[in-house]
Amino acid sequence: MATKRGVHGLALALVVLVVSTVLGSATATATELSGYRWESRPLLVFAPTASDPRLVETLKRIDATRCDFTGRDMVLGVVVAEGDSMLDGQPVDADESRRLKDQFAIGDDAFSVVLIGKDGGEKWRVDEVPDLRTIYAVVDGMPMRSREMGTDPSSC
Repeated sequence: MATKRGVHGLALALVVLVVSTVLGSATATATELSGYRWESRPLLVFAPTASDPRLVETLKRIDATRCDFTGRDMVLGVVVAEGDSMLDGQPVDADESRRLKDQFAIGDDAFSVVLIGKDGGEKWRVDEVPDLRTIYAVVDGMPMRSREMGTDPSSC
């Protein structure tokens, strides 16, 4: 009987090892985002270059509503094909930028804004300069955000 349990334990360990290896390669594309799960809502802005006028306008809009942005536990990610990418003020290397673009199916010449929920899932996407009121309304409509507002109603 002990041998049978040992074989089952070994088999289970091998299955876990194989599954974690497979899943590990699948989730490696979101390495940078995984650290924000259950803590923050990343807003990823993809652009061809750091000087793209749509990116510049989006960043200006975020800066103008910074309190609303951070009050919703949002962090900003800027992923550019040419130039320096950032996530929450930290540099993102070229390999990670490529993985994020691939994960969200963003072409090198494309402009896109993607909102990620605290659960790590994509919640909203637009391929133009976003109306931040729409983004904030999407966030405010999330069940987790409703609970957050109930426990901490402080506002800007």
